[in-house]
Amino acid sequence: MRGLLAVALVAAAISPLQVAPAEAIALPSGFQEQVVYSGLTQPTNIEFSPDGRVFVAEKGGRIKVFDDLADTTPTLFADLSTNVHNVWDRGLLGMALAPNFPANPWVYVLYTYDAPPGQTAPVWNDACPNANNGLCVVTGQLSRLQANGNVMTGTEQVLIRDWCQQYPSHSIGDLAFGADGMLYVTGGDGASFSAVDYGNLPSGSPTNPCTDPANEGGALRAQDLRTTGDETQLDGALLRLDPATGAAAPGNPLIGSADADARRIVAHGLRNPFRLTMRPGTNEAWISDTGWNTWEEVDRVIDPTSAVTNFGWPCYEGAGRNSGYESVGLALCTGFYNQGAAAHTQPFVAWNHSSKLVPGEACPTGSSSSTGVAFYPTSGGPYPAAYQGAVFFADYSRNCIWAALPTTPGGLPSSSNVMTFGSAASSPVDLEVGPGGELYYADLNGGAIRRIRYFPGNQPPDAVIDATPTQGPTPLAVSFNATGSTDADPADDGSLTYAWDFTDDGTTDSTSATPSFTYTTAGTYTARLTVTDTLGATDTATVTISAGNQAPTAVMTTPVVGTTWKVGDTIAFSGTATDPQQGTLPASALAWHLRMQHCSDGGSCHVHSIQDFTGVASGSFIAPDHEYPSYLELELVATDAQGLTHSVVRRLDPLTVSLTFASNPSGLQLTVGSTAATTPFTRTVIQGSANTISAPSPQVSAGTNYAFSTWSDAGAQSHVITAPTTPATYTATYAPGAPETFGNTQIGSQTDSGDINYMNGSRFVTGSSPLAINSMSVYVRGVQAAPNNQFQLAIYADASGSPAARVASSASGPLTANSWNTRPVSATLAANTAYWLMYNTNGDNNMAFTIGSAGQGGWGTAAQPFGTWPATFGPSVKSTYRFSIYATAGVDTTAPTVTSTVPGAGATNVGLTTPITVQFSEPMTAASITSANLELRTGGNLVNRTVSYDAAANRATITPAAALTASTGYSVTVKGGATGVGDLAGNKLAADYTFSFTTGVVSQVLGYDQIGTQTDSDDMNFMNGSRFTTGSAAMSVTQAFVYMKSVQASPANQGQIAIYTDVSGSPGALVASTGSGTLTANSWNSMAIAATLSPNTSYWLMYNTNGNNNLSYDTASAGSGAWSVASRPFGTWPPSFGSSVLSNFKISIYVR
Repeated sequence: MRGLLAVALVAAAISPLQVAPAEAIALPSGFQEQVVYSGLTQPTNIEFSPDGRVFVAEKGGRIKVFDDLADTTPTLFADLSTNVHNVWDRGLLGMALAPNFPANPWVYVLYTYDAPPGQTAPVWNDACPNANNGLCVVTGQLSRLQANGNVMTGTEQVLIRDWCQQYPSHSIGDLAFGADGMLYVTGGDGASFSAVDYGNLPSGSPTNPCTDPANEGGALRAQDLRTTGDETQLDGALLRLDPATGAAAPGNPLIGSADADARRIVAHGLRNPFRLTMRPGTNEAWISDTGWNTWEEVDRVIDPTSAVTNFGWPCYEGAGRNSGYESVGLALCTGFYNQGAAAHTQPFVAWNHSSKLVPGEACPTGSSSSTGVAFYPTSGGPYPAAYQGAVFFADYSRNCIWAALPTTPGGLPSSSNVMTFGSAASSPVDLEVGPGGELYYADLNGGAIRRIRYFPGNQPPDAVIDATPTQGPTPLAVSFNATGSTDADPADDGSLTYAWDFTDDGTTDSTSATPSFTYTTAGTYTARLTVTDTLGATDTATVTISAGNQAPTAVMTTPVVGTTWKVGDTIAFSGTATDPQQGTLPASALAWHLRMQHCSDGGSCHVHSIQDFTGVASGSFIAPDHEYPSYLELELVATDAQGLTHSVVRRLDPLTVSLTFASNPSGLQLTVGSTAATTPFTRTVIQGSANTISAPSPQVSAGTNYAFSTWSDAGAQSHVITAPTTPATYTATYAPGAPETFGNTQIGSQTDSGDINYMNGSRFVTGSSPLAINSMSVYVRGVQAAPNNQFQLAIYADASGSPAARVASSASGPLTANSWNTRPVSATLAANTAYWLMYNTNGDNNMAFTIGSAGQGGWGTAAQPFGTWPATFGPSVKSTYRFSIYATAGVDTTAPTVTSTVPGAGATNVGLTTPITVQFSEPMTAASITSANLELRTGGNLVNRTVSYDAAANRATITPAAALTASTGYSVTVKGGATGVGDLAGNKLAADYTFSFTTGVVSQVLGYDQIGTQTDSDDMNFMNGSRFTTGSAAMSVTQAFVYMKSVQASPANQGQIAIYTDVSGSPGALVASTGSGTLTANSWNSMAIAATLSPNTSYWLMYNTNGNNNLSYDTASAGSGAWSVASRPFGTWPPSFGSSVLSNFKISIYVR
């Protein structure tokens, strides 16, 4: 989720213990939700005092205190709105009461301070010219306020003012006290939620107004603790503080540091740690961290005093790497990746924006934001025992609350035991377990505090009141309706009773379900409904009636309906309001609310509050930058002297543009914003929006390493583009990269011994891009005489620090003493991944090495016969040996060759419709496979033809426009040289390649003589084939053909063909068969056969093989293919086929 908080409309009054409508939230059986307090303005935090009072913080900076849960008239404890910057997701977000409150009379607050570093609030006065341009810079402030009864006494005591923030989200976070009495504090990174931000924004002047070092700003402030050349910042971190001073608490991991802020930090690598709680009775900190576009997290810091925990942002998001930042190649992330996966602490639980956290739940997907976390007591409480020790966590965008339950009540919550606790909740932004062991949450948009109660027996009813009209001149006749009230108990269905008090004077005026009442005297009245079930349980709902007064009418003059915008546009607004009693209302009666509806591709939206304009009839704002899909909402609210309101909401859609991203060569990965994709691809964005585009380098394609060269817009490898007003294409051009080594290229000063028939090697980690390996090298000191001078090399995957599965290996070769010895090895290695480079030898030929880190070296525990490498390494011994062994990923400078043709060179009696194919040694550039570069001639004249290329098979096909002429010579020339055919690296065929063949006489063909587009599998020792029907004349056949896609090594490369009769659509009796023949991959394979076939008769052409040698096929009609139901030993054909399975396979097989 890009931002977090949303707008709330102010209700007219505060009322206690109203039950929400039954359809509002879905809870487990026995649970009900109640509204405890309403009429609040964007509540963000709830704190319960031991003396029964309840403190509620509002985003704008006001703190209210309620005497108890029944209080309807809170006292204003403190008003910090002058200091608080309340724009977008900034505001008063964190609050905590001191331990032993009120004896220890301190209320701690954490808020966005309305001033840049070094300045005094208010600077912006909650109104920035453009809050999302990166220049509306503010800070964060941690303070404590002394309570005297229900009000603050004295002045605000500032403990920390820090947390530089450029962008209007990821502001400060939350506060909590641990069992150790220390104060724990979280803060966001203050970075952009639209673009990749590492201190490069805004793109205009001044860039990076928080003055971070180059490539260490923006989201990378969350990794600032890892940079020692500058003063540490507190952004994106969890602090552990002395609550009296704000200084680092004793026992912090870095308490000995000379940097005061570094001493405070106990965890970092957090994006927007919006909510914080402590596991009861411990110092475990649990953090609700709002993610970017892919993952949300709940993080756990087990022991804040042991070592600093790094949750990885922005290099990681969720459990994996963040492609948006990885693709830029930032040193802070690359260095982090090189430390291995263990350096990144995994979240306790993470959920992907596109997936449901609990399979089948009602919670939606798409927009997501982690916004609450609270623990249930480990014992006691009214909830069922399964909840004891559970952790509740919430998602504001999905409006969902989950519970991670312990496997044993009272134990540690289990991330694999998560249940949906509440779906369709009401904008939860803070969870707290209050007195009595019940879960409360702050409803930001509804301006309410809600409580979830459990009733193990009789369920109380849910009172729902409806009144029409609720305002108007006297006498005012109002129709009331209570039939929407419900009760979860079946016994109460249809048996609820109603009591109405229309004037709130304590008397019952009606017991009807649908009464009416006329108000004859002007005034504001509270009509109260009490609903009672059959066991006497009750619930109450109220509605306000305004007699003698009518609401005003608001009119929004501008912007007009249909107004559209692009980022940076100035949008003017104006409006008026009239009231039946007061006439034209003054500007002071008008309030404007600007909101952003942020939507997912699936259409679900959540709302961000951008800015409020109060007491004005006109004004303007600058259209903000935001991810698409999204749109603006502007609301005008008019309020008369008696508090009645009327509002008008106008939707303002953005102007969008389609941007296409391509690469040369095509098929490489590019990153736009937070996600990577394979080129070419298209994104829809808002015109004028800032979008980070990156070209990861190097990359591997078709076995070739490519390095970034240029962008078509002349931008840097990673840069920010401003979306234009018309569609555009951005192309990243790559060139074959320079050779790159992986491993230890240094000649070690020490010499290993006892290497004979043992696998020895070292563990290394690749860089930020994949590698296309083409060779390996090892330095050997002493070499024995032949034949004991042989060696071979291999690459193994790493599993938990030990060699695991074999990736690739070399053939054997002779060694040279005191020299680097190299063998060809072909493999593609993943980026930022550990591998083992291994060596084996048949003699006492010993490698050089140096001493490295623990566990970097390894060898097999038993001798491995030279000449073979096991598929998996098996047990190994670990050491500190860093052997002199490396792999090379080099530029492809090898020219392609023609490896085979059909027909073969010099072939005779070639069929007139036989496909003409050319097999290449490697992938070719499709654009070079043209009719100009593949000629077909007879008698010196070109034959009309088309040419196609199968990239998967590295094969070109020449298709004549008509059948070839019988008994005629033809030649095929594949053009080489500068303008000829070439591979993907640009290497050309060295010279023209020509072959000739002669066609036969006109002959009949039975079968399918085309190369199928699909490949069969598991053919070994099974008879496979297809059914064909002869023409009107008998056929004498002498040759059988089958096309093979892949062929195994000898001796498992044999095949044979047979002809069977057809019996009722299945293979019947054997007619004739070939002997065994050696198969060739990607080629027609011919075998001799002798048979005379009857006219207008169906036959089955069958194939068998002794290995996994797979033929090609296309799909045809049902029953056109068949295979044996059991394996048939290769080399024999049964006289009758036996049972078969029918299919729609038309195999590339024919006879003539």
